[in-house]
Amino acid sequence: MTRFPARNKVPEFTVFASLLRMTTKYGFSDIREALVEDLKGAYPTKWEDFETAKVLGENVFGSPNPHPNAVLNLFLEQRIKFALPFAAYRAGLGGPPTHASERPGTVLPRLTLAYIIHGMGGMRRTMACAVQRVAYTWELGACPKSACILGVGVGPAKQGMKVLDRISSVLLQNSGGDVLSSLRLGDPFCADCTKQLKNIHREYRKQVVWVRLPSLLGWVSWEGAV
Repeated sequence: MTRFPARNKVPEFTVFASLLRMTTKYGFSDIREALVEDLKGAYPTKWEDFETAKVLGENVFGSPNPHPNAVLNLFLEQRIKFALPFAAYRAGLGGPPTHASERPGTVLPRLTLAYIIHGMGGMRRTMACAVQRVAYTWELGACPKSACILGVGVGPAKQGMKVLDRISSVLLQNSGGDVLSSLRLGDPFCADCTKQLKNIHREYRKQVVWVRLPSLLGWVSWEGAV
C-alpha cells in the first residue's frame, strides 16, 4: 500500500499525478495546494530561485524520472500555471526524439508542441547573437596574459574569430540546447577572463533569455497565463 507522502517531499510521479487528480476531483483544496507548493523549487518563476535550485524539473519526482512531456501534460490538465513555462522548457531540451514521442501520456497538444519547437529555436538564436556581441564588441577587453586567447598579442580580427569560435563551440554546440546553464570554458581562457565571460553570460541569460522564455514557449509570463 502506498503511503501518503511526507510534507515537502514530492512522491514518485504516478503517485503524485493520482493524488493531484483525486484532490482536484473531490475538492480537497488544502491537500492539493500542499502538493503543488512542493513543486515550486523545481519549477522556478524567478531567476534567483533558478540559480539556487537543488533539483530542477522532472527530477523532483525521483527515480524513475518521468518523461518531461508527461509532466507538462499533467500541468496543462491540472492548470498548474506557474510551472508551465519551465515544464515546457524541460520538454524542449530533449529535442526531436522527445518532441515526437508517442508513448502513452507523452503526446503533446499540437499548439504546445509548435510553441516549444519555435521557442527553443528562438532561444538558441538569441544566444547566438549574444556570442557575436561578446566577441565583436570587446566586452571582454584585452588580456595581458599571452597564453590567454584574449592576449594583447593577437590582432583584433583574428582575436574576434578565435573568441567567437571558442564561445560558439561551448555555448551552441555542446550545450544540448540548454541555454540557461552556465558556461564550462577552461582553456584557452585564463581564470580572470573565464570569470568575466561567465558573468557576462549570466547577465544575458538573466536579462534576455529568462525574461523572454515564457513568451517564446507560448505563455504570457512566468505565471503561465494562457
